[in-house]
Amino acid sequence: MKKIVVSLFALMVLTAVVFSAPLGLGVKVGEPTGLYIRSYTSSTSFAGITAAWSFTNDNFTIQADFNGVSPNLFGDIDFSYGGGIHLGVKDDDLNLGIRFPLALNYAIPETPLITFLEIAPGFSFAPETNFDLSGGLGLVYSF
Repeated sequence: MKKIVVSLFALMVLTAVVFSAPLGLGVKVGEPTGLYIRSYTSSTSFAGITAAWSFTNDNFTIQADFNGVSPNLFGDIDFSYGGGIHLGVKDDDLNLGIRFPLALNYAIPETPLITFLEIAPGFSFAPETNFDLSGGLGLVYSF
């Protein structure tokens, strides 16, 4: 129960940070698959939160990242890079680790839509230490 309370508290804090700036809301399909929120902190940075189901670990996962953006790296495609945490709950175990997302982002012209392809190597520290890899395809509607 204590782990669930800690997870919910972390989600509330991260949600407060995300909703204080212009937003994007969408989905990410991959590992994990779920809802994605992007908060634009400036023209060259954003915070992202994924609340999703991990099919690999068979658990609910929250990922929270802060990303810098290199605009127009490949024509109209931006490159983003950053760091963050992942937090998962399975049975009564808490899965905690860090991640380093790398992504290609494409803003579809004359629409509020952004597509992205992300890969995020990282490390899990609890309940055991090991290498972690996540990522996926996403679509974000920007408000």
